[in-house]
Amino acid sequence: MTGTDNSPSPAALAARAARASAPPPDPADHPVAGQVDDLLGQVEQIRIELDGGFQLAAVARQADLLTSAHDALVAALDEVGRG
Repeated sequence: MTGTDNSPSPAALAARAARASAPPPDPADHPVAGQVDDLLGQVEQIRIELDGGFQLAAVARQADLLTSAHDALVAALDEVGRG
């Protein structure tokens, strides 16, 4: 909204100042952070269950989980125009 002379209204100026002075958002608050954290937790759980051993099926499952985490992060970056 503008004043009569096309200058920003006091409300618009106040809103702009509030946005400019607000602290940056915490990336951990983004919805994808919880999703990726859960996926990485599953990868870690598989590693713990293997207890130093090797199972091809477990490695394949970890790869699938890591691919899902990667895809979620790429989608989040694309959403904010950084992909």
